[in-house]
Amino acid sequence: MENDQQSRRIVRLFFALFAVGILFLVFVSLFSDFMPPYRRLFWRVSLDNVLHFIAFALLGGVAPLAFRHSAKAFGALFVLMLLGFSLEFWQLYLPNRRCELIDASANVLGIVVGGGLGFWVRTLLFAPRGKSS
Repeated sequence: MENDQQSRRIVRLFFALFAVGILFLVFVSLFSDFMPPYRRLFWRVSLDNVLHFIAFALLGGVAPLAFRHSAKAFGALFVLMLLGFSLEFWQLYLPNRRCELIDASANVLGIVVGGGLGFWVRTLLFAPRGKSS
């Protein structure tokens, strides 16, 4: 019983982190003047692309931990993908932003990598423990 209550608390904590992370990401993407300097790191990848990947990987990693059922976690990852594309799209209409396909690709790649890691961590955290006799 206590273990179930503890896992519910953990899920609520991760859900709160997930919600705050989404709000923060929307604010930074649409309303703030923060723009990292455009500097290519390698090939066509810039610091901005790496930040997109990290932000969405963190959110993607938290999503499987924020929902008790896998279907809801996959739904949250799908919504994150829609959010990643729509945030890039809306930047077309903002004077201090630019919409780039490589940013949207970094968003999706981050969600896939983070989501995979999140599901792996979820199996470690919430796997049934063997009873000792």
